[in-house]
Amino acid sequence: MAGEPEGEAASPSGPTDAGVDVHTEVPPDSMMLRLLVTVEHALLYIVSLVLLVIGAMVLVVSIVTTFTSREPWLERLIDGLEALLLFLIIMEIFVTVLHHLRGGGIQIEFFIVIGIIALVRHILSIVVRLAVPETHLQSQRELLELTVDAAAIFLLVAALAVARWTGRRSPAA
Repeated sequence: MAGEPEGEAASPSGPTDAGVDVHTEVPPDSMMLRLLVTVEHALLYIVSLVLLVIGAMVLVVSIVTTFTSREPWLERLIDGLEALLLFLIIMEIFVTVLHHLRGGGIQIEFFIVIGIIALVRHILSIVVRLAVPETHLQSQRELLELTVDAAAIFLLVAALAVARWTGRRSPAA
């Protein structure tokens, strides 16, 4: 075309600069994707903050309740331990969200650990109930529940070991 340097043709979308289109437009799909990612990150930051606040509240309330309650010391200790395990569950979820915000993928190990902690917490509540005299049928039911929980913990620990073992293997292996 007239007026253009030799060897350089005009692109259909506009003039070029050394063969590079200077009028590149961002496709609408890409803009929508950026908007969705930004909204996702904003929501995840809000969730992180809420988890942190809830975790702090659980920790403070459990410590205050453990030392100010009029219940027998053993019950206060077990209740405090259950509350601390709940705090650990909340913090594991918090760490998982932070890991995702830092660009990491969602890892199964975090959720396996959360499951293990939740089951241990449930076992503690069963043990407390077993300490209180009940009917023979209720005791049998709770012992069965305790056995199922223990088996589930064993399976989760095995799954955690497999997940960590496969994560450590080199890609060349």
